[in-house]
Amino acid sequence: MTEKTTWLVVYTASRQEKKVAVMLERYQIRHYLPLVKKLRLWSDRKKWVEMPLFNGYIFVQPKPSERDQVLQIPGVVKYLKYNGRDAQVSSREIELIERLIEKGYHLESGVAGNLRKGDKVKIEQGPLKGIEAEVLKDADGSETVWIAFETISQVVKVVIPTDYIKK
Repeated sequence: MTEKTTWLVVYTASRQEKKVAVMLERYQIRHYLPLVKKLRLWSDRKKWVEMPLFNGYIFVQPKPSERDQVLQIPGVVKYLKYNGRDAQVSSREIELIERLIEKGYHLESGVAGNLRKGDKVKIEQGPLKGIEAEVLKDADGSETVWIAFETISQVVKVVIPTDYIKK
């Protein structure tokens, strides 16, 4: 999917990610809005809906002439900053997010096994091969592998078979 090496991060108003993505598409500005399916419950029904993986964030690759145009789109608040500069996410990280979603990884449950909180692990098999992550324990004591995206201050919890992981 990616040609350039980095993506910028746009912060959107609450629940405006999909609307902003539609406008970016209309203006033909390269963007990526990672969506995951979640079960939503109402008093009279249940429904699977696509929700943004990162609330309030869309990744963009505007041409220099399109940079200010992005800020004019209704629902766009600003470019996210990191260390005083535009936050940049590498194409490798975007591809990782795409693989997580494409392969249907559950992004909120824990990982079973004999790992300890704080252990650094490397994923050795499967579509996430080569990724390094950290193990954290949830309040309920289950073990979880987290993949951190430091520049956007976000982490993703991933269920990975323990035989895919090496300390």
